[in-house]
Amino acid sequence: MHNAFVKLNKEFERIKQKGYIKGIYNSPSSIGRTFEQELGIIGNNKSLPDYYGIELKTRKSNAKSLINLFNAFPDGREKNELLRLRDTYGYPYKKDRKYKCLYIEAYANKVNKCGIKYYFKLDIDTKNERIYLSIYNNNKELIEKKIFWSFSYLKRKLKNKLSFLTLIHSNNKIINGWGYHEYYDIKFYVLKNFRKFLKLLEDGKIKMYLEINVRQDKVHYGQVHYNGCSFQINESNIEELFYKYDLDTKKLL
Repeated sequence: MHNAFVKLNKEFERIKQKGYIKGIYNSPSSIGRTFEQELGIIGNNKSLPDYYGIELKTRKSNAKSLINLFNAFPDGREKNELLRLRDTYGYPYKKDRKYKCLYIEAYANKVNKCGIKYYFKLDIDTKNERIYLSIYNNNKELIEKKIFWSFSYLKRKLKNKLSFLTLIHSNNKIINGWGYHEYYDIKFYVLKNFRKFLKLLEDGKIKMYLEINVRQDKVHYGQVHYNGCSFQINESNIEELFYKYDLDTKKLL
């Protein structure tokens, strides 16, 4: 993997020398896609790493949002099951209250209220090697515990997507109403192991985020929009899950 890191670093230095680059979109997601375009990445299979086995994560210099590690819908749960989750525990969509939506932020170290009257928590079952989504009412009484992710599924997701990771930071500014990005820093990482992932999950340093929204475009108005079911981490905790890789010494730090 060292050679791939070296190749990417060389490309990064080339892109860095360009200074501010006009975004391909005028939106926050443009930071990553613009960098990928500079690398010559046209299509992107979201279940696989972006560049020669390396997952790319681009960040604003002052970003406070969590890093999305990978997306993973619960094991064996078809979209109809997620619709049941939304219909049972969701709440009216602000822009059009005849539709329901559902946003869940679930942690393993605490119950977390989402919406009006339900609480959610991740329960790590080491015996059966599953992570359950537990749902509680306002009295903190358990009312459902059947949706889960298996260890084997999450381990596969983690290994396939994040064995090798790069964080790229950028400065951003608006010129004539359009976003421009200046990529100024790059760091390389190698995944530790699945046990570290579970420990960070257990400590509340990794959370699960699920968003079921409503489409607003004229053609698909009112239809369900699955914005993702992801596991996320704060950038300040990234080196608890990954070793930092030094290009000069070829050593893990």
